[in-house]
Amino acid sequence: MDKHRIIIGWLYEAMAMLLAVFITFAWRRVFSPDAPPHEANIIIYAIAVAALFFALGLTLILNYRRSHWMCLPFSVVILIYFPVGTALGGYYIWYFWKFLYKRNDS
Repeated sequence: MDKHRIIIGWLYEAMAMLLAVFITFAWRRVFSPDAPPHEANIIIYAIAVAALFFALGLTLILNYRRSHWMCLPFSVVILIYFPVGTALGGYYIWYFWKFLYKRNDS
């Protein structure tokens, strides 16, 4: 089961990097003087989500004690980000239930 935990951790890191690329390309356009003010909120939201992906990915890779419980609500929320978030959230929920049943059996 550790193999799946590490894979999911690296997938979370990859999502953070994809969001960083999006932020990089959108930064100049969004913060230009002629841009509408509500567009800056999209970048701020993307920075917050990328930071969450990065932090939760590190907790899984480094095997923090409560990482399984910290990632569960985030995985449920990212199910709405079709198609990548749905796949990643579903994969983590599947892993979480396997982890929970494995822990209860022993």
